[in-house]
Amino acid sequence: MIFSGVSLLLAVAPAPAGDETASFFGEFALAKASLWPLLTSVVVAIGLFWWAQRRRRMALESLGNPVLVGRLVATVSRTRRFVSAGCAVLALAAVGFGLLRFQYGGVAKVVPASGLDVVLVVDYSKSMLAQDVYPSRSERLEAELARFIEESGQRGDRVGLVVFAGSARGVPVTSDVRLLKLFLEKADPRSENPGGTSIGRALALAKVFLLDARAASGDQATTASSGEAEQAVILLTDGEDTTSRPLELLPEFQQLGIRIYGVGIGSRSGEPVRKFDANGNEVGYQTDKDGSFIMTRLDEATLKQLAKETRGEYVHVDADRFGLDEVRGHLAELSRAQRADTVEIHREEGYAFLVVPAMLLLSGSLALGDRRRRAKEA
Repeated sequence: MIFSGVSLLLAVAPAPAGDETASFFGEFALAKASLWPLLTSVVVAIGLFWWAQRRRRMALESLGNPVLVGRLVATVSRTRRFVSAGCAVLALAAVGFGLLRFQYGGVAKVVPASGLDVVLVVDYSKSMLAQDVYPSRSERLEAELARFIEESGQRGDRVGLVVFAGSARGVPVTSDVRLLKLFLEKADPRSENPGGTSIGRALALAKVFLLDARAASGDQATTASSGEAEQAVILLTDGEDTTSRPLELLPEFQQLGIRIYGVGIGSRSGEPVRKFDANGNEVGYQTDKDGSFIMTRLDEATLKQLAKETRGEYVHVDADRFGLDEVRGHLAELSRAQRADTVEIHREEGYAFLVVPAMLLLSGSLALGDRRRRAKEA
């Protein structure tokens, strides 16, 4: 009943549409309306006052002697008693509304759509020098990544970059497109040491970058907060992990709600891995201890499992269809809520306008009391 009355007094106007900021000073709201049961204390206080009055009257009537009763009540003012009690009840009501966080006014502000946090995890092991994609996997990939980074910046996405071979290094999530492109230009499979392919180390570093991005934006969550993802990893590799176990990281990515989009590069039939001297010149192909050529083949099974278990997607690219257009399409569908402008209402806190009157009313209640200045003649 009390809350119904409050609802009649406090009307919350709808948020205005459009890009303009508007003020509405006739608008009121309760930020903690769920605490409305606290207002029942006002009813309880009124009930206690009525009960105390009734007990006092019954006690006086039990004395039976009108002269004695008249002398006892001669110094008592019913008016002061009721005014004092009214002040106390109003003070209690003001404190109650203060606890419900009474707010007034309203500034409607359009919050522009924010983008996603994406980390590109790029295989720069020597197997990426294979020429099953012209002119080579790494050179084609560099051009595609530069275009992807440029377009991501235009969309408002933040991008991180991890390159890996036997170890991993990279650039944390940033909106600085020039820094990312500069790092990409300096990366070269010929100079990445140690050799091998460690997808697990690269994914672990990507996870650190994304967690740092969350912390920087004030989100300390270590679990997925909703069904919609705001962060993703794009893993570009031939899938041949030689030094780590990337599938062991799946539980962490699932818990954090980070999706992995696997991009398998190269032919399924395989290509020999080229060999380079200390100056980066090609000197033939790598061989094993038996003299056989070391082949690089696409390990789709690992990439598909990483994508499936994190609710991502897997894409295969080869010489006829080399690009990240399909991945861009998947990212466009990811977290559409993040790409929609929202309207936020910022209100002024009004508890100060309630606390001060509450203190004054309470002080007045205590100062008034229920005694007359001069006793009334019986």
